[in-house]
Amino acid sequence: MGIVVTAKFFPQSDKVSEMNDWFKNNLSETEKYQGCQLIRGSYNEENKEVLLYEVWDSQEAHQKYVNWRIEIGDIPKLVEMSTKEPEIVYHNEVY
Repeated sequence: MGIVVTAKFFPQSDKVSEMNDWFKNNLSETEKYQGCQLIRGSYNEENKEVLLYEVWDSQEAHQKYVNWRIEIGDIPKLVEMSTKEPEIVYHNEVY
């Protein structure tokens, strides 16, 4: 069993399309990253939230991935498009 990660992003109203396009164009890279088993994204128009559902081998594997995205400037770019910091929550996969 892996670890489930939910990540919520909160795009500024004028950055919704740009953020959604960024995720559409970059999630395939994430799926190839060592330790990533699955990643899916969705957008809730009512709440103006992007939700990523991810399954990773471990929390450490996910944190290594996040650090890489920070180093190459992707996370800072997404934060600039947001109204607040992303919310990342780790869950134990049990079934």
